[in-house]
Amino acid sequence: MGRIKDLLESVDVFKEKTDELYDIFRIVPDFDIPVLRFYLYKGATLIRQRVNLKDADFINVADLKYPPACCIKGYERANIPYQPMFYACCFPGDYDSDDVPPPRVVALMETSSFYRDTSASGIERSTVSRWDLKENLELVAMPFLAEYSRACKLIKDIKASWDEVIEQCKVNPDGLELIKYMASEIGKSFSSNVEYFKIANFVNYLLNINEKTKNVDGIIYPSVPGAGAGFNVAIKPDSFQNKVEFVGASKCYLAKKKDKAYQIVVNHTVLVKDGVITYDDNKIDPHELDVYLQYAEGNNFIN
Repeated sequence: MGRIKDLLESVDVFKEKTDELYDIFRIVPDFDIPVLRFYLYKGATLIRQRVNLKDADFINVADLKYPPACCIKGYERANIPYQPMFYACCFPGDYDSDDVPPPRVVALMETSSFYRDTSASGIERSTVSRWDLKENLELVAMPFLAEYSRACKLIKDIKASWDEVIEQCKVNPDGLELIKYMASEIGKSFSSNVEYFKIANFVNYLLNINEKTKNVDGIIYPSVPGAGAGFNVAIKPDSFQNKVEFVGASKCYLAKKKDKAYQIVVNHTVLVKDGVITYDDNKIDPHELDVYLQYAEGNNFIN
């Protein structure tokens, strides 16, 4: 292992020694960290999914945005405690392959532990909201070096471009080692939130401290549960307020029998007034309803 990797491996995430970690980041000069710039343009769509609380619906637009800082107690893949970020899925990839799941399924993979649990059965209620960009978003991305078994064409193309550029350019070896290590970290799934300590703090370093990247709007990275079938974005609150607008939301029912599942959309937004959402029942295709009922039979709502 190289110097930077050795130092990062020695960091005990359970001790949460932030100063020690940032001292390692600062070994590399700000402008020597090789990162990618990724642009999502005005008019692009983001999808955000939230599992409903038991017996409750989301009727306020504010409840579908990022949570308040006081509610963020742990680390996530792209944020540290008490740091709000707007997480959503985006889909600039290709969907002409049977192996690439549709956007709503990728969002389920990201947000629903019930969906990911192949031993669980029941019916889960969730709300999918759509958000459109009213201005361009400038995002930072680490190289897509982790193993994404369902990688869409865009991920494959960016991987190939990264390899080509790195071979041709003179890059600070410490900077390259740092970004490769963190590119691997952002592609991992951990069993406890504190294990995201290193990657969450590195994202914070890029978005809020590093002179080369702190003016970007957020970060983009491939979906880990979706194995690269789509992308996630984590957007800073100020950028979200200025550049993203609510379009509508729908409540969904996910009926599941162990590893087999089917989701239907039961309502949709018909009016938003003073931040309050009014829903109307969705006209469900009879065939879709029949399939859903097969999975729902004998199951109860879990929320």
